[in-house]
Amino acid sequence: MRYLYYEDKYFDGLLKLWNDEAQIRGFYKPFTPEGFRAHLINHPDFAESASFVALDGDEVVGFICGIVKKADITDLSKPGYLTAILVKSTHRRKGIGAKLLEMCEIDLKRKGRKAIRVVFLSNMNWPWYIPDTDKHDHPGAPAVPVNSPEYFLLLHHKFDVQGFCDAFHLPLDQYETPQDVFDKMKVNQEKGFKIELYDPAVHYGLEEFYVNIQNEAFERAIRYNLSLEKPNPFLVVSQKGKVVGWTGAMYTEPSGRAHFDGIVTDPTVRGVGLGKALFCTLCQYSKEHGSKFMTFFTGLDNLARNIYLYAGFKIVQTFAIMKKELK
Repeated sequence: MRYLYYEDKYFDGLLKLWNDEAQIRGFYKPFTPEGFRAHLINHPDFAESASFVALDGDEVVGFICGIVKKADITDLSKPGYLTAILVKSTHRRKGIGAKLLEMCEIDLKRKGRKAIRVVFLSNMNWPWYIPDTDKHDHPGAPAVPVNSPEYFLLLHHKFDVQGFCDAFHLPLDQYETPQDVFDKMKVNQEKGFKIELYDPAVHYGLEEFYVNIQNEAFERAIRYNLSLEKPNPFLVVSQKGKVVGWTGAMYTEPSGRAHFDGIVTDPTVRGVGLGKALFCTLCQYSKEHGSKFMTFFTGLDNLARNIYLYAGFKIVQTFAIMKKELK
């Protein structure tokens, strides 16, 4: 068995390993050569990666990719990220994963990293299929799938679990807006609240909304969508025209997935059912405009998960956010 730095001459073997294992496990999505190169090799952070292959003869039977984000190179307080570790099914339990992990950790320490994390913040997240569906997908796994071979490997090598994310899914042909939502919206309409498509000629107050919600990711999503030549439609909660809630851009992805950026309401209007009504309106809109399903993930401490369960979504996979101090 040989362990070497990744070079492009191993690309075809690595792609075959990924796609073969994807077919066996039925979890991660397979890639075309162009798609795999775009996702991994051409990723902006791959140039600074700590990536290695395991070779049995000339066959690639293992791979690991650790990265330092370009934005973090000069900040040694920032961790490195483990974005992929994969061993061929027939070669597991032979120490290959452990050796690859050791080499990756050593290389990241050389780059000045004091810790390594597995979390969606790496920005190199792998698309996966929802189990027991007709290829319903999600564009990125947020961390390590619980009970996967990778999860147990990392546990055995002193990675700590920092938290969990749950993935939610619902076929939209099963979605129906609960009557309770309509009843509460009647009450809220009497207070001047509406849920409607954003119209810049009608609605105002986005800058104040950004300040109030204190969520940079949501603010970036709104600004990006509005910067497009033809912005995607999105819903808002308005009070006499003032924006106090938001759903994110609404469109159907090629797989049939309803795109989902998130939902948020202004803290000053929470507790009266507006967030629940906003999400349910988003689901109904997506269903009526051709989306086949919705998927997303959220942390265990995110209270919005209660809205998702109320709307009929099911938890289909749990992911573990993991970290190891590099000593």
